[in-house]
Amino acid sequence: MTKNKGRVVGLDVHPDSFAGAVVEGSDPAQARVLSTSTRVELERLERWALRHTSTEDRLVLEASGNAFAVAARLRTIGRKVEILDSHRAGKVGKVYCANDRVDAVKIARIYLSALSPIVWQPDEKTLERREVFSAYQAVVKESTRAKQQLRSMLNEHCVRLEKGFRLCHPNAIRRLVALREWTPARTMLLQQLHGTLVAARARRTLLRLTRLCGINLVTLYGVVAAVGDVRRFSHSKKLVAYLGLNPSVSQSGNFEGSGALKRHGRGALRALLIQSGKKLLEVNNPLQKWGLAVAARRGRNKAAVAVARKLCVALWHVLMGHTIGVLERLDTLETKLSKFATELGPVALAAFGYNNKAEFVEKKLYVLRSYP
Repeated sequence: MTKNKGRVVGLDVHPDSFAGAVVEGSDPAQARVLSTSTRVELERLERWALRHTSTEDRLVLEASGNAFAVAARLRTIGRKVEILDSHRAGKVGKVYCANDRVDAVKIARIYLSALSPIVWQPDEKTLERREVFSAYQAVVKESTRAKQQLRSMLNEHCVRLEKGFRLCHPNAIRRLVALREWTPARTMLLQQLHGTLVAARARRTLLRLTRLCGINLVTLYGVVAAVGDVRRFSHSKKLVAYLGLNPSVSQSGNFEGSGALKRHGRGALRALLIQSGKKLLEVNNPLQKWGLAVAARRGRNKAAVAVARKLCVALWHVLMGHTIGVLERLDTLETKLSKFATELGPVALAAFGYNNKAEFVEKKLYVLRSYP
């Protein structure tokens, strides 16, 4: 980390207020606290920064729910802002006395010590994508929770559903009520649980997309939302590490080896890529043969992680505009494009400038074949 010429200003930001500490010095041992401010209303952030800081100062925050929004406000008035990794910063400087002033000074000292990495600050479009992807993950959890609660209630009353029964269908509540005699209170509970499930599934459907090349487009959207500018990863291995798909390293004395994943990085995206890897082990594609060979030696779970790592590398090359091999046969891709065109319908295809479904499939295949 390069040392800045100005001072370091630590900010402990809360939803309604913040505390600030102006620190001067080149390292934590020589750092001297010049001034502090506590319980300042967040609405006065810009006025406080203009009064107590200069353009040469470095304003430092800890990553939190509103850190990116606060950083954007400070950049509009010409201030330099850095955001520390909250997980690493939280492990540094545990003290017996914890208040806003102490935390603000601690943030400034952690920045000077370079013990916590600097978080990349995404642009507005990437922030919007992250919010959409986070909302999708939340609605998936809500849908799963409502479905399990409904199944649990039916199981408590020894109700078995016939094969193919769709709980998320809007008309399923009529069949559920008719399965047995329910009390008015239990009927109301069934209706509430089913209504929650239907509403969650409806919101989830808004983001449901067709699968292409073995990877769900929701997964691709999540990767793009997390990665943002892919050029900040100079090598595909760095993107693999960012998503937590690289094995841990264990080295002591003459022993050196690798171990299991350590749950670092983007856990939600890592799970989605591993799900894609498991799916690719079940369908015919170029990665299946390699993945099954790994599964025979190391087990199916490790093979799914290995396939997910290869998918992550391929995604990095695609985002960088590099030439990569096609991940599946063209006939399979043609079938998926045809299904996708059928779901769009003639009206939507005409709106996009295609005369018919065959023209849509032909042009999309040409783009995929000729993509650099």
